Amino acid sequence: MATQPTPNNIERNLMPVESDLRSVMMRLNEGVLGAVFLVDADGVMQGVITDGNVRRAVLSGSSLDSPAANVMTRDFTWGKATAERSENLKLLSPTIRHLPILNSRGQPVDMLSWAELWRVPVSAPSLGGNELKYVSDAINTNWVSSQGQYISQFERNFAEYVGAEWALAVSNGTCALHLALLVSGVGSGDEVIVPDLTFGASANAVLHAGARPVFVDVDAETWALDAAQLERAITPRTKAIMPVHLYGHPADMDPVLAIAGKHGLKIVEDCAESLGATYKNQNTGVIGDLGCFSFFANKVITTGEGGMVTGNDPKLKAHVELLRDHGMQKSRRYWHLEPGFNYRMTNVQAAIGVAQLEQIGTFLERRRACVERYQHGLANLEGIILPTEASWARSIFWLYCIRVVPNGKDMNRDILAARLQAHGVDTRPVFPPLHGQPAFHVSAGADSEFPVSTQLAATGLCLPMSNDLTTADVDEICRIVREVVGHSRLILARTES
Repeated sequence: MATQPTPNNIERNLMPVESDLRSVMMRLNEGVLGAVFLVDADGVMQGVITDGNVRRAVLSGSSLDSPAANVMTRDFTWGKATAERSENLKLLSPTIRHLPILNSRGQPVDMLSWAELWRVPVSAPSLGGNELKYVSDAINTNWVSSQGQYISQFERNFAEYVGAEWALAVSNGTCALHLALLVSGVGSGDEVIVPDLTFGASANAVLHAGARPVFVDVDAETWALDAAQLERAITPRTKAIMPVHLYGHPADMDPVLAIAGKHGLKIVEDCAESLGATYKNQNTGVIGDLGCFSFFANKVITTGEGGMVTGNDPKLKAHVELLRDHGMQKSRRYWHLEPGFNYRMTNVQAAIGVAQLEQIGTFLERRRACVERYQHGLANLEGIILPTEASWARSIFWLYCIRVVPNGKDMNRDILAARLQAHGVDTRPVFPPLHGQPAFHVSAGADSEFPVSTQLAATGLCLPMSNDLTTADVDEICRIVREVVGHSRLILARTES
């Protein structure tokens, strides 16, 4: 996956040829695209030394005080400073990942990295189906705004896919949440229970409804709302519960349903990241009173921006329809029954959605294959905790989220992310807990504690997962993770010995 080249600070990669193995290890550990170039007193390059060179040398018994020159590669491939960049890039390959660029005197003046040719984004849309065909049709018929055949078709197809009586397309996932809360009767002075570990849109929608989000901690295995903590969070002002099927793994819904029924509370499912996931063979989005989906570009299916509200109650459907279109009565034009919103999806967006939904089975199969490859490729790697899947759930692994056990100053989540970025692997940290963020701190009591969400957020790292990600890409990502983590553990072990 190609990316635009960025300038390299070659000085960070240069070290004297007299350097010992220890100093080279420490330089590599600082993150220099995985290679150090050893130069003589005149700055002329003498050899290349990589993570792999160091690891093999140490494992074979070399002392950290031994000369790095003993293990450097002397017969290295190099590019010419006078050559076109495109010509030098041709010299890179899966086996030649670091290319020094030398001037006429043999001095390194730049370097190229395999990461400049091979880069995996954390997520990317897949638009290889009928998207262009249907969009062109929408444009050719002049139905480009919030009316047209593709809107109703997308809604029908989506409702059928998730198993809902109805589905209504809206501008985005946050709008879906907002409307779902409003038609559930949530308003000023009310409270809605929200998991502490989620994207801010979940809490934002509650605040925009005039209510207060009340945070509860999440379960350590599913990362979703911990139903065991619901009862103590409920007050006379509680109106609804918003379970979030985070990163594609369903929340444990049976206890949520039982508690909601006991207290007469509505359940609004935040399914922004869980389209296609199931809880006890039932799709997310049809388990509670209302389901809310997002079609942002990084979701399983996309319409660029967009969302969907699903449900089974015809009265709720009528209310959502009313509010999404300015609160206007259908039978009387421009007659507003309630102050509503312009939360409509366009026919062009819906055309993309129809094409995307046609491919969702293939998308999910590809993701499952990549997950299996991740699970195998990263198994038993010290300091890395892999995601789990409950026996009652089928996760879609919207992103593949690992946990990185901190190891002093040598390895933690942020260090691993930076080093993977240097190797061409894009990542993203797990969402920070809501209770500590300025926009939401008033929703967390002074004595509230959220140990699980705090720990997950501090150690969680999302690796790439997309519909077009290949198993070969995953194999390479796993190799890089193992190499980077192995190098860091090796440094620590040698430093402590």
